[in-house]
Amino acid sequence: MLSRAVIRSLQTAGLRAPPTTFRIASSTIWTRSMARNNRTNHGQRKPIDYSRPPGAPQPSRPEGAGAAFTSPQQGERSSDKSGRPDYSKSQDKFSNDARPERNWPQPGDQGAAKDNVRNSGGAKEFSPKQDEFKATASPSENTAPQSSSPSSIDPAEAQSKIRSLPDLTQGIPSTLEFETAGATKPTASPLNLTEADEPGQAPGGGRGRGELPASAYISSSERKRLKFANYMYAMFAGLSVSGTIYLGRNWESEQEEKMHPDAPSGWALGLMWNRAKARLGDQLNYYNEPAFRKLLPDPDPIFERPYTLIVSLEDLLIHSEWSREHGWRMAKRPGVDYFLRYLSQYYELVIFTSQPWAIAEPVIRKLDPYHIVTWPLFREATLYENGEYVKDLSYLNRDLSKVIMIDTKSAHAKKQPENAIILKPWEGDVKDTELVSLIPFLEYIHTMAYTDVRKAIKSFEGTHIPTEFAKREAVARKKFQEQLDEEKRKKPKHSGVGFLGNALGIKHQNMMMDPNEQTPSEAFAQGKMLQDQARERGQRNYETLEREIRENGEKWLKEEAALEEKAKEDATKAMKSGFTGWFGGGK
Repeated sequence: MLSRAVIRSLQTAGLRAPPTTFRIASSTIWTRSMARNNRTNHGQRKPIDYSRPPGAPQPSRPEGAGAAFTSPQQGERSSDKSGRPDYSKSQDKFSNDARPERNWPQPGDQGAAKDNVRNSGGAKEFSPKQDEFKATASPSENTAPQSSSPSSIDPAEAQSKIRSLPDLTQGIPSTLEFETAGATKPTASPLNLTEADEPGQAPGGGRGRGELPASAYISSSERKRLKFANYMYAMFAGLSVSGTIYLGRNWESEQEEKMHPDAPSGWALGLMWNRAKARLGDQLNYYNEPAFRKLLPDPDPIFERPYTLIVSLEDLLIHSEWSREHGWRMAKRPGVDYFLRYLSQYYELVIFTSQPWAIAEPVIRKLDPYHIVTWPLFREATLYENGEYVKDLSYLNRDLSKVIMIDTKSAHAKKQPENAIILKPWEGDVKDTELVSLIPFLEYIHTMAYTDVRKAIKSFEGTHIPTEFAKREAVARKKFQEQLDEEKRKKPKHSGVGFLGNALGIKHQNMMMDPNEQTPSEAFAQGKMLQDQARERGQRNYETLEREIRENGEKWLKEEAALEEKAKEDATKAMKSGFTGWFGGGK
């Protein structure tokens, strides 16, 4: 199969021989024979145009095209009877005067080529007047395609038909104009997508809708979809109207009506609309307001404290940080145990954090294992407003005139800023004393029995409370000492009743006081102020609490763990009995 294909490719129109006499020559002989047969002069065969149909006459060679060959009077090469060319030794194998640039005429050689092309030897005359290169030629003229008949083509017309090459240094040119051109238009037209070119024609070509109405071109599935959409719109409108009427009904109880004084009961359209908005707002506020309307239970008279102290957890009592080496770690602020245990005798302590219960509850249990803090509150008790968690004290179920909140973020106390003391966040400094330095001020409020703590806090506004309180206490102590000295000068050193009581060993003492505690008169005689006496009393109570924790703290923790384990077992049994009861296995 391969040899037949090679034979057919070598059998050209002028070299084809009968099948019986054809044979393949060597590569050298074949190359020389093709070089001889492809010549147009010296009696050689003319080049065969394979693009023309068989039997069609070959085009005549243009004038001046054979300047590179020998003189044309030799005619065609002779051949024998079999049709093969006659390779005689008298014939030249090739012309010594042939050059590639002389095979075809070049632009500008129309007149001079006829006079200078041929000479007696067939060589071109290179006169000194003739330029080898045209220095004024432009790149477009040098790269323009050459025509086989330069005499019949106008150079200006040929130059106008040359299409300049795109400048690829500025990027690949766009072909959108060519691709969007109409099929019947000879040149590209601008893209037209909005207007029809002809009456009745669609924008950008193509067929239009004709004279039929627009509804004739809507499919049945599209009609069903539009019909279903209309039904849904009507249903939504009906539900909206009926829902508004239902939400705008009169209040069902007097308590609800008192909670919404701007929307009283009535059948006016405006009142119904206000009640509908109020009920809808209550439903939406359910997700933003605290979980309970009363965050703390009603105070018990036995364990009631006159004041409530709310402290934050993050960056006030503890500080958490993360490192690549240790991961998350938490540090307890210096003096936290003393702060909580000392003030627990004066205040109802509440830890209020903006962290969720699942995260903060284990931390609080570790921080306060003996439950010195009365109540813990978590994120579920905060008010979410404008992307921030707010600790709204109005939900505490306590008198706000007796509530003090200590926090590190003013945004947490923006509802009641007059009740808040804002401290700088603690960043882990082991020498920090800021929290403990607040104890004298908080102790003084309890000692003086302030009716409204907000007035006391406002008097320290814009100042550092521990430092300012120490200054005021020094001034008060100085005045107290002056008054005490003046009273000592006016009164006698010993009275008759006092001398008799001292002689008998009897001291005036209140029945509710500790026997080891000094009386107010004895404390004043020693130069002790009222806050000094309260501080000594508080210190004795703190030492008593510490002694109880050291002696019985471990026992308390074991009892609490046993109670928790028992509660878990009871819950497991109740769950199992309920599960078996579904299938009739339990009583």
